[in-house]
Amino acid sequence: MTDNRPMRRQVALFAALVLLTGLVVIVPPAPPAQAATISGAGIVYAGIYSEHFDAGADLNNLAAATGKRMTFAGTFHSVNENDGVAGGWSNTREALNAVWAGQATPFANLTVPASAASIASGAWDGKINEWASHLQQFLDLGGGRSLVLAPLQEMNGNWTSYGCDPANFISAYRRVVDIVRGRGIDETKVRFAFAPNGWTPPGCGSIGSYYPGNSYVDVIGISAYRWADGANVFSVMGDTVNQVAGAFPGKPIIIAQTGAWPSASKDQWIREMFSWAASNPSVVGIVYFNLNKTGEPGETDWRVWVNPTVNAGWRDAVRAPSTAYQWPLRDWFQPGQLSLSLNSGVTLCKAGADCDTAVFQDGAGRFNIWDLATSGKVLTSFHYGNPGDVPFSGDWNCDGVDTPGLYRQSDGYVYLRNSNSQGVADIAFFFGNPGDIPMSGDFDHDGCDTVSIFRPAEQQFYVINDLGSNDGGLGAAEYSFIFGDPGDKPFVGDFDADGVDTIGLHRESTGLVYFRNSNSTGVANSQFIYGDPGDKIVAGDWDGSGTDTIGVYRPGNGIFYLRNSNTQGNADAWAFAGSYTGLAALNR
Repeated sequence: MTDNRPMRRQVALFAALVLLTGLVVIVPPAPPAQAATISGAGIVYAGIYSEHFDAGADLNNLAAATGKRMTFAGTFHSVNENDGVAGGWSNTREALNAVWAGQATPFANLTVPASAASIASGAWDGKINEWASHLQQFLDLGGGRSLVLAPLQEMNGNWTSYGCDPANFISAYRRVVDIVRGRGIDETKVRFAFAPNGWTPPGCGSIGSYYPGNSYVDVIGISAYRWADGANVFSVMGDTVNQVAGAFPGKPIIIAQTGAWPSASKDQWIREMFSWAASNPSVVGIVYFNLNKTGEPGETDWRVWVNPTVNAGWRDAVRAPSTAYQWPLRDWFQPGQLSLSLNSGVTLCKAGADCDTAVFQDGAGRFNIWDLATSGKVLTSFHYGNPGDVPFSGDWNCDGVDTPGLYRQSDGYVYLRNSNSQGVADIAFFFGNPGDIPMSGDFDHDGCDTVSIFRPAEQQFYVINDLGSNDGGLGAAEYSFIFGDPGDKPFVGDFDADGVDTIGLHRESTGLVYFRNSNSTGVANSQFIYGDPGDKIVAGDWDGSGTDTIGVYRPGNGIFYLRNSNTQGNADAWAFAGSYTGLAALNR
C-alpha cells in the first residue's frame, strides 16, 4: 500500500472577489446512454504540474528539453480564486488557457474550503457556480478546449476540509458535477475525475466508500507519492491501482499526483513507474508533481524539471515509445460516458488454428468458458462442484475436447466431467492425500489427459497415466520426482511442442516462472520473471502453434494477461475477467 504520510496538495492560486447573490437552481441533465471507449493498452500519457502560472511557456521549454510534449498538465483551483479580480480578468480562465497554449489538456483539481456537509447542503452553490462561469470562459475560447476536472480531490484524507466524511462527500461531489453540467457543459468539454488519495487514514473508511457512482465519474485519479528510497512502484501505487481497477472495471485510471523523494534511485524509479503504467491496461496517464515544497513540514523538492535541466529518469521515461502524446484528446471527449476497453483488441489465435481458451471459476462454483482467451467474452457458463474445489481441465475421454475437473483437497477426491455442462461427475475416484494440488495433462503422449498431484509438504510430484473409476482409489503413482523450492505453485504445459506435458512452478511472491521439459528431477530448462506478486498462473496454447505459453490472472484488478512466448516481457494480449477464485486453460 502507499506510504501513510499526509499529502497536502491543495494549492490555492489566488484570493477571492465576487459573491453571487440569488438562488442557484441545479438541473442535472440525464447522462448519455452510449459510451466513448478508450484504451490504455501498451501506452501511457505523461503530464506534469508546472510551478509557473505561465504553464504554456514552461511546457514548451520542457518539450524542447525532452523532445516530447506532455498530454496533461495539472492545475490546482479554489472556488475563491477569482475573488478580488476586475477588468474582465479570470484567474481560472488564464490558468487553464496557459496549459492549452502549451498544447496540453488540463487536469484541474478543484477545492472548496468547507466541510463536505456544508458543500452538500448547498451553502457553496453560489461560489461553485461562479467558478463554473470562469471555467465556461475558458471553454468558450473554442479550438477544441476541454479538460479533466477533479472536484474535491483527496477526499479520503483528514487533511482536507471536506475529507473523512464519505456520505456527505458523495452528495458534495455530485453537487459540483450537477452545477457544471447544469450550465450546459457536457462530456464533449469536461470529463469528471474521482480523485482519492492512494491510502486512507484510519477511521476515514475506504476509497470505495467515497465513490459517487458511475454516472458521475469518467476517470479515476489517484495520488501516490514515493516518500522514501527503496519503495518500489508496486508498493507505492501498483497495489492500490489493482484494487481500484478491480472495484470499478471499465474506468480509466490516471496517477493524478505523484512524485519521488530525492534519492540515488529516483531516476530509475521514474523509468520503472512509466514502464509499469504502460503495461497496465487500466492506467492511462501519469501527472507528476513538479513543485518545490522544501520548508513545509514533511515535504521536499519533488521536481524533475527546472529549466533548462531535466532529470535523466524523467527524460528517458517520456521519450520511451510507450509514452504517448495526444492533444487535443479527441477520443476522450466524444458523446457518452467514457469507458476503458476491457480487452487489448489483440487476438493471438490464428485463423483456423486449434487454440486453448480460458475457463474461470467463481466462488459459487460456476465455470465460465471464454470463446477466446483474449476476448473476455463468456461462451458457456454452468455450475459444477462445490465452493472450494480446485478446478482444472483435460481431455478425459480422448475425444479432443477438454472438459472440467475438480479436486477436493479435504479428502483427495477427483471429480471429472465429459461435457461442458452442469451435472454430476462422469468419473470419480481418490488420488493423493488431503492438501495435495492437482495437475492435469497428457504426460505420456497418448492423446489422453490424466490427473496427477503435487505434494507441497515434500516438494514432490506424483505422476500417473491412468484415471480411476467407481469412487475407488487410483493406487500408487507410476513415478515421482522432486522439483522446485517450497512455496512455489505448480502448473502444467507442453513447453516445447513435443506432445508431452511437463511441470512448471511459479513463485507468486516475485513472479518467477521456471519449468522443465521432462518430468524428472533437475534444474529448470527455462526461467524468467512475469507479472506481479500475487498473480495466478496458467499455461495454454493461445495461438494454436502447439507450444504452451503462460498467462496470469491478477486478482487485484481482475485482468488476465497472456504472453505468447515463455520469456520475460509485457503481455501480448489481455482481457478483463472480473472476480474469480480459480482458472484453467481449456481446449474446446
